[in-house]
Amino acid sequence: MNTRELIKKLRRWARKRSIYFNVKDHESKGSHRTIYLGNRKQTIPWTTNDLTNGTIRGILKRLGVDDF
Repeated sequence: MNTRELIKKLRRWARKRSIYFNVKDHESKGSHRTIYLGNRKQTIPWTTNDLTNGTIRGILKRLGVDDF
């Protein structure tokens, strides 16, 4: 799963639960984005390649998503 697919699934997950969700580009150069989910935020790599399972699990854990 690449970054865009992850964001799409997280957006659906948040919409079902009526939780605030936003993705923001960084102001400076770089290949990362910030995801805001409720009162939590997480920086994620912006890549077209597939993310590793460990990276996805870490992102979900920091965002507090258990039932993804």
